[in-house]
Amino acid sequence: MKLVHVLVEGQTEEQLVVSFFQPEALSNGIWLNPVMLKTRRPVGRPHDRGGVSRWAMIHADIRRLLRDSSAHTVTTLLDFYGIPSDTPGVSDQVPGDAYARVTHVEQAMGKEVNDSRFLPFLSLHETEAWVLAAADELAALYGRPELAENLNAQVRDAGGPELVNDSPHTAPSKRIQTAYPAYRKVTDGPHAISMLGLDALRNACPHLDAWLSLLEAPV
Repeated sequence: MKLVHVLVEGQTEEQLVVSFFQPEALSNGIWLNPVMLKTRRPVGRPHDRGGVSRWAMIHADIRRLLRDSSAHTVTTLLDFYGIPSDTPGVSDQVPGDAYARVTHVEQAMGKEVNDSRFLPFLSLHETEAWVLAAADELAALYGRPELAENLNAQVRDAGGPELVNDSPHTAPSKRIQTAYPAYRKVTDGPHAISMLGLDALRNACPHLDAWLSLLEAPV
């Protein structure tokens, strides 16, 4: 069994790792261990606050996980949209589409960490893109077929759920909340994704699929 530590951004990502990605991973001999990113470390208090602040803090958490000699791989599940501006590869972005840009940053992160067990991954542009891929399921969850029509049209216009952009006003989460203000990120998003299923999600999201394929690759 391969142990993979997954450095996650928050509760939504933690839940997705445990309830959605883990069953398939187990069938491939992989145990996924989600670890919440730590943004502060006050003396004498629990280290349980998720979120992204500075690259130095992300880097420190990655290093801490790599010190576990039993870990086969250390990877990340962080939003490209919210990655700190001082993250390697952000300031010298390359031209091209979102796939080229996110790959550039991931490769720069890997070079900075410089450990063969580290597999950087940033979701395009945030995990709510996966909820957009499950627009039909989200609409069924609410009994609102017009919601599926709205969100699916936006995905088609962008060219795919992972290509919905990273503007503060039009990122995937903002679009979902605008279309349905009662949307609950931590519960409704993972529920809709689970209804869609992993195979369908991977077909809709090639960057996600590439990450999972690397995790599943034989030693």
